[in-house]
Amino acid sequence: MNDRRARHDGKGRPAARGLLALALAFSMALPALVGCAGTGQAEVSYLAYAEATPPGEIAAGDWTVALDEAAVAFGPVQFCAAASGSATLCSTAIAELLSIAQVDLLAPEPQPLGRVRGFEGEIRSASFDYGIHWFLTESAPARSPAAPGGHSAHLRGRATRGDDVLEFVADVDAAPQFQGQRAVPSVAAAATVGAEPVRLAVRFDVGAWLARVDFDAVLEGAGGEGGTTEAVIAPGSRAHNALVIAMTAQSPPEFVWSEAP
Repeated sequence: MNDRRARHDGKGRPAARGLLALALAFSMALPALVGCAGTGQAEVSYLAYAEATPPGEIAAGDWTVALDEAAVAFGPVQFCAAASGSATLCSTAIAELLSIAQVDLLAPEPQPLGRVRGFEGEIRSASFDYGIHWFLTESAPARSPAAPGGHSAHLRGRATRGDDVLEFVADVDAAPQFQGQRAVPSVAAAATVGAEPVRLAVRFDVGAWLARVDFDAVLEGAGGEGGTTEAVIAPGSRAHNALVIAMTAQSPPEFVWSEAP
């Protein structure tokens, strides 16, 4: 990893040993890269960046939501030439992003995610984790130091509807359901990577995640009856499950390749 962020843990300390161990475990858990057996495909390496869309005001039913904090852990990622990136359907990966980074979803500028390494060829799908991985070499899901507070995502803000104000905090865990699988088993991706330099943008839309939350149910669960109410969106709640589904199935990040500047 050549970028500064990849060489440090979530607290800014050197994390070379941890990343080396992660890379080794990840390589053991995933299929070998296409080309390792001498297929003749040329190797490629390029940088990946997170691009967040600061949401401003978010409409969630009758509620208007504004965020004060929004962070998500992203990675590792496997790219596949098959239409499905699922570990059971994608026997070989054409490229991988092994690093895990924390992304500020309210920051408008691109944020480095690390370096993609692989081979020239077509990419049709991707699978990835949100900072919580469960490799075949592990007996249980493991949390990356880059995970905000040990969770896949941390969201804090307020939802308003007339005189009702909900001050909420959500710590979201989007973990793999099975050993050796990713939290997001497969999403569509479309690129043909050749000899020309490219860069990868991973685009996040946290507003689309929160738009799925039923804040009426959050208010009811917090016992609010008007005025200002504090609420915790806890694992197992309907709101937490809605966020997980939005992150993994309904509104996952978008992968966009372009020419390198």
